[in-house]
Amino acid sequence: MSNLKQAANSQWPGAGRVLRILGLLIGMGAFVFVGSALHQSFQALHQQIISRDLLLAVAVCAIVYGAGLQFVGLAWYRLLAAGGDVPLGIGQALAIFGRTQIYKYLPSNILHMVGRFAAARKAGVSTAALTYAQVAEVAIIAFAAGALAATFSAPVLNKALTEFSGGLPELTVASIAIALAVMAVVVFCFLRRKAGDNGVRAISVSAQAFLLYLAFFAMNGLIIFILAYSLPGLTPLDVPGLIGIGAAAWLIGFIVPGAPGGLGVREAVMIMGLSAAGQPVWSATAIALGHRFVTILGDGIVALCGLAARTRSAPTA
Repeated sequence: MSNLKQAANSQWPGAGRVLRILGLLIGMGAFVFVGSALHQSFQALHQQIISRDLLLAVAVCAIVYGAGLQFVGLAWYRLLAAGGDVPLGIGQALAIFGRTQIYKYLPSNILHMVGRFAAARKAGVSTAALTYAQVAEVAIIAFAAGALAATFSAPVLNKALTEFSGGLPELTVASIAIALAVMAVVVFCFLRRKAGDNGVRAISVSAQAFLLYLAFFAMNGLIIFILAYSLPGLTPLDVPGLIGIGAAAWLIGFIVPGAPGGLGVREAVMIMGLSAAGQPVWSATAIALGHRFVTILGDGIVALCGLAARTRSAPTA
């Protein structure tokens, strides 16, 4: 674990004390919000959180989530190949991706990427290819999540931002749209410059990675949908809106420094989003908690499969 922290510090030298303090404050605020939601909805929530239907939905969705993570792993492998020679087959790459997923629950939200970097480097992948793939992954997956959040949860964002900005949601939404456009330009320029003569292929691979990330977030929205409909008496929900809310929760949990796996932050965003979409607090809280159980179980399943693949491929004496 200490080696992973040292590697993280060497790769992100700008992540200093201010960001850690900011992340801590945001995380504390998120936990307070989730705790308040739990308190408000305890009477209705405690009957549903251990219901057979919800537990069955969590078990099914954990498998769905594990399958969806393979889209992210495949995108990483494609980006590696665009960044340089890769002496790994797709099975080996997905095994490395899988067994390092669990690192995200260590005290940071980037250590799964650091662990993946170290494991792939040990397997012979060049530092140049790994650096390219890692930077490209962060940029493209963040852009994909932001684009889905802005596109599919716009009504929910407008409602929440109207209350927050005093009746001027258009200004805030416009700022989000501008930020996404700037991000797209920055990502394009970075990938084109880093790829050098291989720029056309790199842009093509980046587009493929973008589509794979969209598929992952679509499956994430499907998971929220299944969890929601395992609960009784809910307001009808549309899948595109759930995809947007799920993508927004993922993105904010990802960018907040120091939140292991986005813990607390994603739940808070999901509860706020589902509540703004018309769901009662108790059901929004149950869905958010169920989603957390799903991701932990799904990451564990993928990690175990990655470890099993590593054990099978290990040379015998």
